[in-house]
Amino acid sequence: MRRATLQPRLMDDDGDDGGRYAQVIVDQPGRSVDQAFTYSIPAHLEDAIQVGSYVQVPFGRRRVPGFVIGITTDRPDFRLKDVDSLLLDDRLFDESSIELARWLAEHYMATFRDGLRCMLPPGAGRGTETLVSLTDAGRVTGPAGLSRAPRQAVALRALADLGETVTIERLAATIAQSDPTARPASVRSAVNALADRGLVQVRRSLKRAQVRTLARQVARLCVSEDECREAVTEVQRRAPRQAETLQALLDSVPEALPVADLNRAAVKALAEKGLIAVSTEDQERRPEAMGIGGESEEFLALTGDQRCAYERVVDALDARAYRSLLLHGVTGSGKTEVYLHAISAALERGRGAIVLVPEIALTPQMVGRFRARFGDRLALLHSALGQGERYDEWHRILRGEADLVVGARSAVFAPLPDIGVIVIDEEHERAYKQDNPPRYHAIEVARLRARQHNAALVLGGATPSLETYYASQTEEDFELCRLPERIDNRPLPEVEVVNLRGETLMGKGAVFSQRLLDALGECIERGEQAMLFLNRRGFSTFVMCRECGEALRCQDCAVSLIYHHQTRDMRCHHCDFTVPMPEVCPQCGSEDIGFHGQGTERVADQVEREFPGAHVLRMDRDTVSRKGAYTDILRRFARGEANVLIGTQMIAKGHDFPDVTLVGVLNADVGLHRPDFRATEHTFGLLTQVAGRAGRADKIGTVLVQTYNPDHPAIVYASKHDYESFYRYELEKRRENLYPPFTRLISLTVADEEEARTRQLAEKLAAELAGLGIGEKTGDRQYVGPAPAPLSRLRGRYRYHLLVKGPVIEELREAVGRAIEALGDHASAVTVDVDPLDMM
Repeated sequence: MRRATLQPRLMDDDGDDGGRYAQVIVDQPGRSVDQAFTYSIPAHLEDAIQVGSYVQVPFGRRRVPGFVIGITTDRPDFRLKDVDSLLLDDRLFDESSIELARWLAEHYMATFRDGLRCMLPPGAGRGTETLVSLTDAGRVTGPAGLSRAPRQAVALRALADLGETVTIERLAATIAQSDPTARPASVRSAVNALADRGLVQVRRSLKRAQVRTLARQVARLCVSEDECREAVTEVQRRAPRQAETLQALLDSVPEALPVADLNRAAVKALAEKGLIAVSTEDQERRPEAMGIGGESEEFLALTGDQRCAYERVVDALDARAYRSLLLHGVTGSGKTEVYLHAISAALERGRGAIVLVPEIALTPQMVGRFRARFGDRLALLHSALGQGERYDEWHRILRGEADLVVGARSAVFAPLPDIGVIVIDEEHERAYKQDNPPRYHAIEVARLRARQHNAALVLGGATPSLETYYASQTEEDFELCRLPERIDNRPLPEVEVVNLRGETLMGKGAVFSQRLLDALGECIERGEQAMLFLNRRGFSTFVMCRECGEALRCQDCAVSLIYHHQTRDMRCHHCDFTVPMPEVCPQCGSEDIGFHGQGTERVADQVEREFPGAHVLRMDRDTVSRKGAYTDILRRFARGEANVLIGTQMIAKGHDFPDVTLVGVLNADVGLHRPDFRATEHTFGLLTQVAGRAGRADKIGTVLVQTYNPDHPAIVYASKHDYESFYRYELEKRRENLYPPFTRLISLTVADEEEARTRQLAEKLAAELAGLGIGEKTGDRQYVGPAPAPLSRLRGRYRYHLLVKGPVIEELREAVGRAIEALGDHASAVTVDVDPLDMM
């Protein structure tokens, strides 16, 4: 097999009658295979295969999936293999999607294959798996014959114990049960050595699709209703089950009924009599209704400021021209209503709409409002749905049954044929940045898709990112619309900063100032609701022996383990490593173990102890792990079943509860001093958002912010709801230190299981960059580092970090690409993040 030497020429379905050849990108990881390969299209697939098809092709000795990115009638001058089969009937993407995938690969320094996988229906990817089995020689030799190769002996023994062909992942997991220090990489190395000896057989196989169309048998009448009634009377006495089945089908006319819900013997007998027909149909898996109740179907009248923004979108729709708009509105100013009107305008013109929210599972009120207004025209795409539900929702969009898509980050790739408007709510949120290849930012993808479709792009938020706000004031095709007041001129909540310096915190666990404790008690007595915010989950953030000072830490990550009281275990929030809470110190044996730091679980426990009349709900990753749990929690709070909601940043945005009059920020300093140049901006945004949950109806709201840094600009400006002043302050800091929006960034993380090798690779990478004209902390193009990453060890791998800066991203990508290539076989140790948001 050889790489195609020409760019594929895209052909219409009525192309040349001669041979047709497919240009295929194989769906396999690795840059060495990230290229177009040419295959013949066999006669029986001639009409089925087109640009955008997902196919199976021979690749070396394997059969692998691949994407058809072009069709040509020009036969290459070398021997070709045939496409094996079509894996999915649907055309997954068109030429504009190929353009998008190429851009993703180029801009984010990923592979073309990574970009194309973004277009796949959820769960439809067909990866390959490595299968391992013993050979006859392996059974005869056994572990005893490998005394000088202990790792190979362990692998051989594990295979013998399993007694079957297994995936290499299962083999590694089995070995890790008896030897926690065994790494997957070392198991693979041992298996390869065993294969070289002829003791095991290793083969690669195409995995089954994770999800597929769900089919079911249904029954329906095939006689008239009068004939059915006669048949019911006739069989009533001698075959009552058949009579019941006929009556059920008669009651359901014209709908069919699932055979699984009927008596199977009766169904079989009635079908043989010709009274009913049994057929197979696709069963649609629909997401459960979101929303917490009370969502209105009516469109509300727009204020003058809202109408101004809405008309900008309508102008773009009527002109069928790309336009980018920043809708900057204070909390409670009615941004969602502008979105709803803009979407309605797009749908009225026969065009589609995409709405992105940072974490859709946390904003059921918003989704409920969209569902109430647009009904079944809406499709949901987000990870809180089952994979089958997401698969079916994606196909509803593809079939044109839904022209409004609401979802999280990946919904930006929804297969809408004609997009009129893309809305991105809370555009500053880090959740819009993908954390694995391709590491795209959904806003940049949305911008490209909006340009492709001549659509309007609406970015909304109360605290837009500095980069977005700066662009809205400096770029010609970017407009700024402000919503400076809440609906009905309701006042913004009063924010009181509680200085914790010198304050004795109250209650067991030392969480509350006296001021917040009193305010919470008064709120509960008035029959109102409060929200308490702490951006740390768990019970204690670290556990330490008071005798020797030993802190319990993760064995694979450079972090302390978090104690969870409900499950009585210690957990790593990065890799999920879990151990039971020890009764004695594992270092010195002392029983004097102390719990330090607070998490949401501990706060909930303290509130219940301090206020026996309080009804507390908690919302964090631990409490919403069950499907539908987030909606259940918010519905209960909306119904007044609880008067205190405690949570992490999940409760900071998207919620509108009229009885919430008190918001307490227990520790505004969490995250303020992270080693991240955006830490101040993130803190300001989070405080502004959570403060906006109070006083959203007719009741006056109060916000109490506890902090040890009352004079910090992020806290001062957030307490005054003063975005403009914060923007000017932070912008000047960015200018002084050469950070976005005044430069572009590429983050390079080098990771390896050995610390010395990690450091050496990072230093070599820095030297290569210097040789390519990237200065060390000097000049327009510079790099910072290498240095141990703030999170210096993660999942068993040591991490070193470099940050590359420069005004022209294309130049930075070129230099970084060449520097990584110079590492040769170690290039895979480097993770590249273009325009990074996470500096950890």
